This record gives sequence, structure tokens and C-alpha cells, in this order.
Amino acid sequence: MNTLPPSVPPKSDKGTRPLLLTCLSIVVAAIVFVAGFGLGFGVSQLGGAVTAASRNDGGRTAQDLREHFDLFWEAMNILYRDFYGELPAANDATYAAIRGVLGELQDPNTSFLTPDEAQFFRTNLQGSFEGIGARVDWDQDFDTVRVVEPFENQPAWQAGVKRDDLITHVDGESIIGTDLTSAIEKIRGPKGSTVVLTIARFGVDGPFDVEIVRDRIEIPTIETRSLGDGLVYIALNTFNESSSELVRQAVQDAVDHQATGIVFDLRGNPGGLLKQAVEVANVFLDESTVLIERFSDGREEIYKTTGEAVTTSLPLVVLVNEGSASASEIVAGAVQDNQRGTLVGTTTFGKGSVQLPQTLSDGSIMRVTIARWFTPNDRTIDGTGLAPDVVVEITDAQRQSQHDPQLAKAIELLGGNPDPMPVQ
Repeated sequence: MNTLPPSVPPKSDKGTRPLLLTCLSIVVAAIVFVAGFGLGFGVSQLGGAVTAASRNDGGRTAQDLREHFDLFWEAMNILYRDFYGELPAANDATYAAIRGVLGELQDPNTSFLTPDEAQFFRTNLQGSFEGIGARVDWDQDFDTVRVVEPFENQPAWQAGVKRDDLITHVDGESIIGTDLTSAIEKIRGPKGSTVVLTIARFGVDGPFDVEIVRDRIEIPTIETRSLGDGLVYIALNTFNESSSELVRQAVQDAVDHQATGIVFDLRGNPGGLLKQAVEVANVFLDESTVLIERFSDGREEIYKTTGEAVTTSLPLVVLVNEGSASASEIVAGAVQDNQRGTLVGTTTFGKGSVQLPQTLSDGSIMRVTIARWFTPNDRTIDGTGLAPDVVVEITDAQRQSQHDPQLAKAIELLGGNPDPMPVQ
């Protein structure tokens, strides 16, 4: 078994698993450093105040904690009165206190973002970023950042960063034992600036430095092309506000041109908006359950397709991998459980929770896990992921030779000619 350098001791005996969640967890939730995973970008609901029915404790509020906070203010009064040295600004102290409480939850998907971090989070729905061009997550076993997916031909990829690399230092400063948000703040930066990442890689003795020049990363929501033999390739990179409309149009175009099959690529897609996941599934499914959402108080909500599918019969293969998370897993699970298509690739990330992001009075964001979701057949994928119907791995050698056996298998299953297929 590959082991990490001794400078990155594992926190547990779970082994060197290539999976972590966040969200993001998987968040899953992207740095770019894209922040999909990076900021816990996963299945999110937008808007609205949280009702008592959606609260994790059945209706308690912070009011119930006030009597216990006398001790906190007593300690703060002593600290700010007597401490010999520089004290944090009031807002920094407030943010640190909030994060301290969240740290007790053992839920990396429930998170707090400062106003600056919140703005960075919001740009995830816009499709362009400045950074190194990689999706990352926080590895709970090694207590540091793990690379989920470097984007092809982007700065991290060009510098030699690989999937499952662990980032231990940024510009010489250790990020082990910190948190994902603060690590992202150090890694990201303006176009043209340089960052030096210290990498620990499985099977490589000792950490090593990688210098990366940050750039403007443009990530198209969707990519389409013909694969020949009447087959159409559609890749969805995120679930933002326009995703379902774009997928619906792409599939309609395929139908209009008498396509014989569709390869729907969700590999490396970290998720996004819950509503968009349901609507994307609706492109391929009619009158079907997409997911089941359950709250801690026992309340249950079943999400079904509400519109007309573009096609329920055109042969479909969905590509997934360990970078497919959250909303991607909702769509893939719905396709699999409704027997609408075949899943090809590797086991998905395993993020089965739903977060409600709420903007606070100063522009910061609190993201709170409010529910768990299950596939139409009542399967949970949280921490385990979805197993594909046909397992196909991609080796480093295949990546280097630009061969994509997962796409080749999808084309084969749809009756096309799979060779040669470059890695996507």
C-alpha cells in the first residue's frame, strides 16, 4: 500500500482512501481554486428563513443559549481587559467564536464564511474564477487539503498537480490542522501571481514544492460534441442557475438531429443547487421520483419530476467518478434507480446532505446542514457514494497517454466505435 511521507501523519487508521466529505465533504462542494468543493459547495437550497421544522433540534433557538453565555462574556471581559499583547478586532473575534462552535458539530458542510469569503462563494455560480484551477476538499484523515480534480490545461494541471495530492504548505506556511476555508484563502489569488504549494503524494518519498502561476479560470457550465455513430457527448460541470436549461437544450438538439445515444458526463462535477438537480433529472425522466429529503424531526419531502422530459427512451450512459458529488449524485442516483440509463466509471464522492446558506447582516454567510437526502429507492450515499453499474478505472498511464477508458466503455455500451478516445 502507498503511504504518505512521515511529515503528514494520518489522524485515523482508516487507511489511505482516495475519498474523504466537504462537501463537500464534498464540498463536494471546488477551489479554483474553484470553490465548489472548496467552500462546501454541494446540494444547496437558496433563500428563506429557517423554520422550526427544519431546525436540527426541533425548534430551539439561540435564545436558549443566552443564560450559558454569561461565562463567555466573563472570559472575554478578562481577556480584553488584561491580555498583554495585540487583541483581535471585534469582527475577527466574533467570526472565530462562530467557527469554534461549528467545529464542535463534526460536520464540515455546516460552515461560516466571512463577507469576503462569502463573495468568493457566490462567484461559484458565475462560472469564472482566479486561482490555480483545481477542485479540492478537506481530507479528514490527514487533516489537510486534498486535490479532488485538477482541471486539464489549467495552471495546477500544467504544474503537475495530480488527483489525491495532499497540500501541506502554502508559500512555506503549514495548513495542516487549519481548515478548508482559510487554506483556500491562502491558495487563491489574482491572475499572474505565483503560489508555491508543498505536496505530499502517495508513493512518493517526502514532500516537494510546486510553483503555480495563478490565472483566470473560465469554466463553461456545459460542453457538447458529436462522438460519431450518432452519439452525442454532453458534459455538465456544475449545477448553477442555468444548468437545467442548458442540458434540456443540448438534449433537445440531440433528439432533433436523430441521435442514437447520449453520454452524459458528470465526472468532476461538485454539485450545486438542489432545484437544478431535480430539473436536470427531469430532462431524462417523466413522472419519477428524483430524491427523498428527510429532516431530523422526521419530516420528509419527496422530490418528483414536474415537467415533461425531453426523452425517456434515447439510450443514456452517465459517466461518474470520485469527483461527482452532491447534485451530481442526485441525478446519477435518479437515473440508476429509475433504470433510465447506465452509470459508468468509479464510485462517486458520497455527499448526501443538504445545506441552507443564509446571508447574515454583515454580508457573511452561514451554511447549515438541514437535511439528508436519499435516492428514489431510499438508498443513502453519504460517506459511501454511488457505485456505478460498470466500474472502469483510469490509470495515470492512461491519462498520460490521453486515453479515456470510461468514455470508451460508454461509447461501446451505446453501440459506437470507442477507439481512440482521448481523456476528457
